[in-house]
Amino acid sequence: MGRFSLLALGTAVAVTAGLLVSTGSAAAAGPAATYRKVSDWGTGFSGEYAVVNAGTTTLNGWKVEFDLPAGSAIGSFWDAAMTRTGDHFTFVDKGWNGTLTPGQTATFGFNGSPGGAAAVPTSCKLNGKACDGSTPDDTTAPSIPQTVRSTAKTANTVSLAWNASTDNVGVTGYEVFRDGIPAATTTTTGATVDGLSPETTYSFTVKAKDAAGNLSAASAAVSVKTDAGSQPPAGWHPPYLSVGTVYEPFDGTDRFFAKVKPRFPAGRNVDYGYLYLNGGAQIGEWHSRTERLAGKSKANGLTPVFVVYAMGGNSDQPSVMWSNLQSTSYVNQVFGGLKDIAQTATNIMGSGRIGYVVEPDTLGYLLQQYAGNYGDDPDRMPAATSGAYDSGALVRGVDPDFPNTLTGFVKAVNYSLKKHTPHGFLGWQLNLWAASGAPGNGIVHSTEAFGFEAGKQRIVDNARANATFALKAGVGYAADFTSIDKYGLDAMCAEPAQANDPAKALWFWNNDLWNNYLLFAKTLKQTLSLPVVLWQVPVGHINGTTRPSPTDYNGSGAYPVLPNQSQQCEDSASTFFFGDTFTATGNRLEYFTRNEWRDPKLTVSGSTVTWGPHFQEAADAGIVSILMGAGVGTATRGVPQPANTSAVPVDAPTDGYYWITRVQEYYARPVPVG
Repeated sequence: MGRFSLLALGTAVAVTAGLLVSTGSAAAAGPAATYRKVSDWGTGFSGEYAVVNAGTTTLNGWKVEFDLPAGSAIGSFWDAAMTRTGDHFTFVDKGWNGTLTPGQTATFGFNGSPGGAAAVPTSCKLNGKACDGSTPDDTTAPSIPQTVRSTAKTANTVSLAWNASTDNVGVTGYEVFRDGIPAATTTTTGATVDGLSPETTYSFTVKAKDAAGNLSAASAAVSVKTDAGSQPPAGWHPPYLSVGTVYEPFDGTDRFFAKVKPRFPAGRNVDYGYLYLNGGAQIGEWHSRTERLAGKSKANGLTPVFVVYAMGGNSDQPSVMWSNLQSTSYVNQVFGGLKDIAQTATNIMGSGRIGYVVEPDTLGYLLQQYAGNYGDDPDRMPAATSGAYDSGALVRGVDPDFPNTLTGFVKAVNYSLKKHTPHGFLGWQLNLWAASGAPGNGIVHSTEAFGFEAGKQRIVDNARANATFALKAGVGYAADFTSIDKYGLDAMCAEPAQANDPAKALWFWNNDLWNNYLLFAKTLKQTLSLPVVLWQVPVGHINGTTRPSPTDYNGSGAYPVLPNQSQQCEDSASTFFFGDTFTATGNRLEYFTRNEWRDPKLTVSGSTVTWGPHFQEAADAGIVSILMGAGVGTATRGVPQPANTSAVPVDAPTDGYYWITRVQEYYARPVPVG
């Protein structure tokens, strides 16, 4: 629900102040990792590694692995992500400290037990080579794959083959590129690229790789046009940019929708209502929650969307996700639950649409914490996909044989949901914080950290890195969209102390930062060839609005000021997308009138600021829907939820009806989408 993103960014801000340092003259010819024991108290010890780039080129990511004596343990660790296999420990950079220019050093540390003279790492490797830099570099790339050709094709797939490459040490595999984007990896001389559109011409190239990571130059391109066939089912989203809300159905929401219905344009309503389905022990609640959301959505004219948080086991711990992904019994339980959700919702909705936002944060955690151990290749990352067949959701010999890899797991999830939801649509959620290269306060702030043009390029590169990993992981297989969130908490619920100086806040974005966010979304659309659904976008608005409120909602004709207390906090999301004119002074005026994008929709007159609506710009970026609402209990609520703050009636929103009014006004003339 976005909880990790704030934690990660906060940590980055604290650490980047002094972690990356220049080492001056280099003592080795290339990168090296040096260990020192900081302290030893007999029953335990504290150790630290310094990863030094003593070479002449930038080091893009590092992985340090070593052995400890049998029976050793590592408890706490910092400034790196750790995995363990027996007595072998692997530490990978955190993303923000992974890029080392020549002369820079990154450090990480850990506390282990027991202590003593034997408590010293052995067999240390840095990125697969001896930590002292003594392993000779293999810099010879394999030969270029020859005679790339198409051996078969359908409306949605192209099968390719080529002649084998050679290498001075040995070829370990091949990477297939579709229109310059990684599309498949294989250890053989053939591959099938899926997730393609009918009657579309694609250009494919192949590169060979060796154990040292050397890639050959690209092969000659081969162009293949897919066969004719039916497009994905039409109508999964309206012909206009639609809006949805978090929706926890109870009697308060019934009364709320009855009250606001008369003010919607004829035939209109909020299009989507989404509900969280958490994993772990809460899988047992999926059936009843599905019945409630599907039943109430149908009654109120909404399309139900299930946000499936299964693999985290109702936690925000990467290690839990990773462990659950390897557990056949847990995967079995998840797929059984997914099958029940799909069938239960379909029985209620009939021919009505049913949506899924799949596994928020999961791919982000895996990219950030574990992918580096597997060459950033989801086809090499293990997963207990076989549990899907044990659950009965998939049938061996009837359904496709998805492998026990992350890519196999992703495709199995998509296939299973589509199999059991004939009128379903789905997309995996990606994260702003997952890929490396972001400044400490987040990728959207790159234009502030690196300059406007360089910052925009950093955003594009980061989005491509996210999308490229997701594409390799199979998110495009039988999918209808991809999704990104902002954060599940309104900006001033997260940092109320920054209300008078919003430039210091991580999440109180100005117009420039929102345009950066649209650039990120646009890059996802271009890279994945899937439309984008924004999800978990806060409903809060900037105080000082000059817009009158309908007296049906506020008898005074004015919206109440959000006090930046629990469930009643400012954010700038509604102001940006719906547009508004508001007053501001001091630091707030300066910050909210910044306009490096030269956005013609931002104007200022004295202390009065106008942000025009940005639904058209969102549509131009490839966004087809914006799902808005609270991701955590203290966030501002545009639609009532159980356990409202005592300051607000149980059947009322906590934002003074601002958000629902703006939705109603927008639906009078919604923006078309393709």
